[in-house]
Amino acid sequence: MLLRLARYARPYLAILVFAVACGAVHSAARVARPALLKPVFDHILFAETEVGDLSWPGTARVWNTALSTAGDALRFGEPAVGAGAAETFWWVLLAGLLIGIALPIAHFGQSYLVEYAMGRLLIDLQQDQCRKLLALPLSAHQDMQRGDTLTRTLTDATRAQVALRIFFGKLVQSGIAVVMGVGALFLLSWQLAILVVIVVPIVAGLVAFFSGRIQRGARSRQETLGQVTQRLMRILSGIKTIKAYGAEEGERSAFRDENEQLFRRALRVFRYRFTLRSLVEAITHLSFLAIFAFAVWLVLRGWWGVTAGSIAAFVPIVLNTQRHARELTKNWAQLQDALPSAARFFELLDRGGEDRDRPDALELDAIRDSVRFREVSFSYGHEPVLQDVSFAIGVGETVALVGRTGAGKTTLSDLLLGFRTPDCGVIEIDGVDLGRFRRSSLHRRLSVVTQEPFLFDGTIRQNIQYGDPEADAARFEAATRAARVDEFVAGLPLAYDTNVGEAGAKLSGGQRQRITIARALLSDPDLLIFDEATSALDAQSERLVQEATEALLDGRSVLVIAHRLSTVRGADRIVVLEGGRVADTGTHEELMARGGLYRDLVALQSDADTTSS
Repeated sequence: MLLRLARYARPYLAILVFAVACGAVHSAARVARPALLKPVFDHILFAETEVGDLSWPGTARVWNTALSTAGDALRFGEPAVGAGAAETFWWVLLAGLLIGIALPIAHFGQSYLVEYAMGRLLIDLQQDQCRKLLALPLSAHQDMQRGDTLTRTLTDATRAQVALRIFFGKLVQSGIAVVMGVGALFLLSWQLAILVVIVVPIVAGLVAFFSGRIQRGARSRQETLGQVTQRLMRILSGIKTIKAYGAEEGERSAFRDENEQLFRRALRVFRYRFTLRSLVEAITHLSFLAIFAFAVWLVLRGWWGVTAGSIAAFVPIVLNTQRHARELTKNWAQLQDALPSAARFFELLDRGGEDRDRPDALELDAIRDSVRFREVSFSYGHEPVLQDVSFAIGVGETVALVGRTGAGKTTLSDLLLGFRTPDCGVIEIDGVDLGRFRRSSLHRRLSVVTQEPFLFDGTIRQNIQYGDPEADAARFEAATRAARVDEFVAGLPLAYDTNVGEAGAKLSGGQRQRITIARALLSDPDLLIFDEATSALDAQSERLVQEATEALLDGRSVLVIAHRLSTVRGADRIVVLEGGRVADTGTHEELMARGGLYRDLVALQSDADTTSS
């Protein structure tokens, strides 16, 4: 998973390599700084002192000599140290100056370059997910929960970037620092360094033990986060219904329960991470005390060539190395925490997208003859929805689809728009299989007005121009006039620059629908699909929308999927669907004269309208 995620770093590899180099310089400087204490102690302060006496007088002589030498060095006049010690002192001072210059420059370079690369990389991750979401077939979007999708797109993508940030910004840095520290320890005293390395298998075992638990816990936490997001989206989208039924307390309680579950799962991950960190902290601290005591004993005994300078340099290097080892453990635990988010990110990215256009796909520049369904069948899983459906829509002709709920009317619209593929049969445009056309050219020649008029959060002008952003002012005015949008826009303070609110919440249903009709008209389609476009409107809004749509019929083919049968009486042909099959075809008058399902549906709606009035 980490290797796959690291492929996103390829465009920024040169930057990251330079950042790692800066990190290596920084680590080397951090190790070299305490290492300067060895020549200070051994060749300047203790240059003429021998150690090896364990008794208190012997120990006292060592420190008295050091203090006397340091005091003499501070007096003006002749130096208390020899020429060689003075030369060493100046070399140490020069090295310290270089280290002081290198440390901040290397630290800034490493931090800034990693931050830059990771910021660009996050954009790439989210762009890939956005591209994938737009490429997924309609059926995939209908199967996915929006809350989980939102969590994968925002939270999981961000945490996937965090995984790479940890790896390149912290893990590699800590790893380099540990390797350099251990190398310096071996140069100072390989015997003592071996004692330091002994604790590595213990720490590695703890890391391996907790890594799997952290990953499983983090995966569970992210899934729960998706559920919490989904619950919140459900509350926001259904707030009117919730308030109408007085269900606020029930929703509040359900949201609290899911949040509690998220808290418990997140706490479990933190518990694993901090337990690992605390255990490593305890082990490294105790091992340091043991090594330090043993080193002092060796100095006092004069064994293994360990000197006071060795200890003076060894101790801070051990402390620095152990600090980086603890950071390495902490960063590794954080990486295990972030990797499940990367897995969820790639799960979405790996979902199958829409079928690509064929290499020999054709450009659909116009519909010149007809759109024809030939024995089309379709099913959702094992449940058949359409069976052997055949009918045609000629150029300039208005065809209506009617039938009971669930008869397959909207599914036929989805098939025609290329959102779904028939199980068998074919849909032809001018005698050519619809699947042979480029999808982009197909959607330029077809346009749809749905039952739920969707508007983007923006101005009225922006929503209408979505149909064709390149349309000039004359075409824009013609479309809005034909759709009767100009009638209500004239009364708005900002006219076409009025913000419609989220999903058009600031407008009425009829106003929203007329805007979607203007949008469809601006796209100048050859075939316009009305998918129950007036079923949710009141009688007055329905009349205004019907009058607006009449402007679209001139020279255009129209497929009307109708719930209210009063809207299809003027259609050139009405196709009656029953159980996924074509039950009857004809004009309104022909179907009423023959009787059957159509006349029954008209009678039922007439009775319902009479009862409601």
